[in-house]
Amino acid sequence: MTPGAGRPARAVLLIVLLTSVVVMAMPSTRAQGPRVLLADVTGAIDRSTVEFISEAIDDARTGGYDALILRFDTPGGELQATEDIAKLMDNAMTVPILGWVGPTGAHAFSAGTILFESTDLAAMAIGTTIGSVQPVTVGPTGVEPITDAKIVNAVVGILEGQMALHGRDNNVTIDGRDMKLADWFVRENLNLNPVDAQRYFASNFTANSVENFLAQADGITTIYKGIRLQVAGAEVVPFSASSRVRLLEILSNPLVASLLLILGIYLVIFGISAPGHGAEIAGIIILLLAIVGLGFNVDPIALLLFIVGVILIILEIKTPGFGVFGIGGIVAIVLAALFLAPLRPPRFAVTPEYQILFLASFLTPTAFFGGFLLFAMYKVQQVRHRIPIVGETVGQQATVVDAMRPGQKGYVMFRGELWQAIADEELLPDTKVYISSVDGIVLHVSSRPPPAAKEPPLRSRLTFFLRRKAA
Repeated sequence: MTPGAGRPARAVLLIVLLTSVVVMAMPSTRAQGPRVLLADVTGAIDRSTVEFISEAIDDARTGGYDALILRFDTPGGELQATEDIAKLMDNAMTVPILGWVGPTGAHAFSAGTILFESTDLAAMAIGTTIGSVQPVTVGPTGVEPITDAKIVNAVVGILEGQMALHGRDNNVTIDGRDMKLADWFVRENLNLNPVDAQRYFASNFTANSVENFLAQADGITTIYKGIRLQVAGAEVVPFSASSRVRLLEILSNPLVASLLLILGIYLVIFGISAPGHGAEIAGIIILLLAIVGLGFNVDPIALLLFIVGVILIILEIKTPGFGVFGIGGIVAIVLAALFLAPLRPPRFAVTPEYQILFLASFLTPTAFFGGFLLFAMYKVQQVRHRIPIVGETVGQQATVVDAMRPGQKGYVMFRGELWQAIADEELLPDTKVYISSVDGIVLHVSSRPPPAAKEPPLRSRLTFFLRRKAA
């Protein structure tokens, strides 16, 4: 074989290898077909939801996903957070965002309806509901609708603007009355099932699964962003938020943040009443976490009642009496908790059922913690005002264990314990003796009982009593 005979074979082999490397290096995403990112919007809508959806939109954009699906099951939430999320969705011009209320039994009430109507395409599963956007509050007489025109018109404006952006701002006739669908949702507290929502163009499809939703959405061009969807049979990838967002989600929960604030205040109060155990430090840390969770937004009336409650409890600590100050302080803090509950319009738009559940879940532990705090402070004060052990010991009887000589230490049995003792006389075992004084851990004993203390004059007793009350 000549030296050059193998060159063509080597060249062919090299071409095959290079072709294989190029094919392997080519992106495989298109070969896998379309992909969509699925993010769950569950629970109350708050500032953490803004961060959650912001991360989901960024992930969908940078990850090359064909669409982002938001699955809704929410009672509503904070209106400012809802507006911020709607703006994020509107500005994501390269990411089609689809909204789905599902599975069966899910709902998107109040602020959740606003977000649902802010999506590029919307679908609902059988047995789901949207609506109840009318602002309400839970008052002394029960659930009370908000009639303030400024608040109602603001909510109508937010919803109507989003519906108009996505081609859903239609006039609807119900029971002979004709109004914009946004007005029906807010002013008449309209609720819609999937069939009626599709009939009134509040929803585009009825879909019992994400896959069915994608099959119906395939080939449709979105109205606002003008993106043609190619999502039939797409791979559905669940979205996972960062650790920072998950922590913020816990702290931003209105119930968690409110309970943390109450617990922090109680710990600070207990730390003041019984310093040296670190309760005040833990209380300050928990208070800071609560303030972060509440978005540095605390009702002024709640803050005033908190201050009054703390002052009354501190007065109870400094001048203990019949617990009137302490009980008044706890009542003030519970009332502050009512004003603290971050569910009232115009900041929040949630269902009445969620408000009632929130208040029950919030006020119960608030009152329980307050009762426990009063009990703990009572026990601390009992210990503080207990007669010193030295004062109790002097004059008490003990029993000699071993024979004792004058000036030499021996042992006596006192209250079931063996104590070192010293006497000025000789004492035999089992002799009953009296404690005359205490020197550290050594008892001074004698066979003679100590002289009875003289009753102080009336003036001295009155002066002592007044000094004690002033302290």
